[in-house]
Amino acid sequence: MEYIMFWEYDSADHNTVMDKLKQYRDKVKKNPEKHAKFTSKNYSMVDGPEGFQLVETDDPEHLVDIVRHYMPEVRFRFAPIVELRKVDQKA
Repeated sequence: MEYIMFWEYDSADHNTVMDKLKQYRDKVKKNPEKHAKFTSKNYSMVDGPEGFQLVETDDPEHLVDIVRHYMPEVRFRFAPIVELRKVDQKA
Protein backbone atom coordinates (compact mmCIF):
# COMPACT_ATOMS: atom_id res chain seq x y z
CA MET A 1 0.00 0.00 0.00
CA GLU A 2 1.25 3.49 -0.78
CA TYR A 3 0.76 6.51 1.45
CA ILE A 4 1.40 10.22 1.48
CA MET A 5 3.18 10.80 4.77
CA PHE A 6 2.53 14.36 5.93
CA TRP A 7 4.85 15.65 8.65
CA GLU A 8 5.01 18.80 10.75
CA TYR A 9 7.07 20.08 13.66
CA ASP A 10 7.81 23.28 15.57
CA SER A 11 10.75 25.39 14.33
CA ALA A 12 12.32 25.28 17.80
CA ASP A 13 12.74 21.50 17.41
CA HIS A 14 14.57 21.69 14.06
CA ASN A 15 17.99 20.48 15.30
CA THR A 16 16.47 17.60 17.25
CA VAL A 17 14.37 16.56 14.24
CA MET A 18 17.41 16.65 11.93
CA ASP A 19 19.36 14.47 14.40
CA LYS A 20 16.47 12.01 14.49
CA LEU A 21 16.29 12.03 10.68
CA LYS A 22 19.95 11.00 10.45
CA GLN A 23 19.42 8.27 13.07
CA TYR A 24 16.37 6.94 11.22
CA ARG A 25 18.16 6.88 7.85
CA ASP A 26 21.03 4.94 9.42
CA LYS A 27 18.54 2.49 10.92
CA VAL A 28 16.87 1.94 7.53
CA LYS A 29 20.22 1.41 5.78
CA LYS A 30 21.08 -1.40 8.20
CA ASN A 31 17.75 -3.27 7.80
CA PRO A 32 15.72 -1.89 4.87
CA GLU A 33 13.29 -4.84 4.91
CA LYS A 34 12.16 -3.88 8.42
CA HIS A 35 11.02 -0.41 7.34
CA ALA A 36 8.64 1.32 4.96
CA LYS A 37 10.12 2.05 1.55
CA PHE A 38 10.42 5.77 0.77
CA THR A 39 9.38 6.14 -2.87
CA SER A 40 9.85 9.89 -3.35
CA LYS A 41 12.03 12.71 -2.23
CA ASN A 42 11.20 14.50 1.01
CA TYR A 43 9.29 17.68 0.11
CA SER A 44 9.07 20.70 2.39
CA MET A 45 6.48 23.47 2.32
CA VAL A 46 8.02 26.92 1.91
CA ASP A 47 5.96 28.52 4.68
CA GLY A 48 7.13 26.44 7.63
CA PRO A 49 8.57 23.18 8.95
CA GLU A 50 6.08 20.83 7.32
CA GLY A 51 6.02 18.67 4.25
CA PHE A 52 5.36 15.25 2.80
CA GLN A 53 6.94 12.15 1.33
CA LEU A 54 5.56 9.06 -0.41
CA VAL A 55 6.05 5.76 1.40
CA GLU A 56 5.13 2.17 0.61
CA THR A 57 4.51 -0.71 2.98
CA ASP A 58 2.14 -3.61 3.56
CA ASP A 59 2.93 -3.65 7.28
CA PRO A 60 1.22 -0.93 9.35
CA GLU A 61 3.86 -1.45 12.06
CA HIS A 62 6.36 0.21 9.73
CA LEU A 63 4.31 3.41 9.94
CA VAL A 64 4.04 3.08 13.72
CA ASP A 65 7.83 2.75 13.88
CA ILE A 66 8.25 6.06 12.02
CA VAL A 67 5.90 7.85 14.40
CA ARG A 68 7.55 6.37 17.50
CA HIS A 69 11.02 7.29 16.31
CA TYR A 70 10.20 10.98 15.85
CA MET A 71 7.96 11.42 18.92
CA PRO A 72 7.26 13.81 20.47
CA GLU A 73 8.69 16.48 18.13
CA VAL A 74 7.08 15.47 14.81
CA ARG A 75 3.40 15.02 14.08
CA PHE A 76 2.42 12.69 11.20
CA ARG A 77 -0.63 11.96 9.10
CA PHE A 78 -0.75 9.10 6.61
CA ALA A 79 -3.16 9.12 3.67
CA PRO A 80 -3.46 5.90 1.63
CA ILE A 81 -3.24 6.50 -2.13
CA VAL A 82 -3.67 4.52 -5.37
CA GLU A 83 -2.82 5.35 -8.97
CA LEU A 84 -5.78 6.85 -10.82
CA ARG A 85 -5.44 4.37 -13.69
CA LYS A 86 -5.88 1.50 -11.23
CA VAL A 87 -9.11 3.05 -9.96
CA ASP A 88 -10.36 3.65 -13.53
CA GLN A 89 -9.73 0.01 -14.49
CA LYS A 90 -12.12 -1.20 -11.79
CA ALA A 91 -15.02 1.01 -12.98
